[in-house]
Amino acid sequence: RRHTRYISVTGVQTCALPICFHRWQAGEGPSDHAGAYAVQAEVARLTGNGIAGWKTGFAPEGGGRAIAGPLFSGDMRANGGAYRLAKGAWVIVEVELAIRLGRDLPKGPTYSLEDILDATDEVLTAIELVGTRYADFDGTPFEAKLADNLNNAGFVAGSGRRDVRAVARGGMALKLWRDGALIADHDARHNDGEPLLAVAAFASQQPDHLG
Repeated sequence: RRHTRYISVTGVQTCALPICFHRWQAGEGPSDHAGAYAVQAEVARLTGNGIAGWKTGFAPEGGGRAIAGPLFSGDMRANGGAYRLAKGAWVIVEVELAIRLGRDLPKGPTYSLEDILDATDEVLTAIELVGTRYADFDGTPFEAKLADNLNNAGFVAGSGRRDVRAVARGGMALKLWRDGALIADHDARHNDGEPLLAVAAFASQQPDHLG
């Protein structure tokens, strides 16, 4: 996997606000995953964005099919960074577990969980801002959401640990504050149990058009 610094692998939703943007209509946009990845690549080209990382997961139809949305360099912030939302925009704030790779994962091999751990330099906490360009998010097909960078609107990489294998990926304590008030305090667990399974699947399949 080239160009990748951060890979987002799990999230805990905390809050949301309403929006009204483009309303998807039947027959428009990509009809399959390949078309969605082509849109991602074209948007990156037109906006001049580099790829700072990837948001990974599995397709909703199951079968172990990897999906991913690029984290555009223009949407990344360092620890302590800030975003200004456009009028009418909304975000869902998700606390993430992310990894920073220490080396490329070339396309071709089938990567195991151990391969991913061996290639990982650091495990980090992070914040993802989940957003959409669509007015009716629930009524928009998955392929359109995938084309929309898998709903990634921003990403802040936090502090990390280099003792990669010591991190309790199967469940860890989470606390989140907003304006000094504690708004989340519980254990965070990935739906797949092992959050790096999606990373291994994406590295093995690499279905995107961004290289």
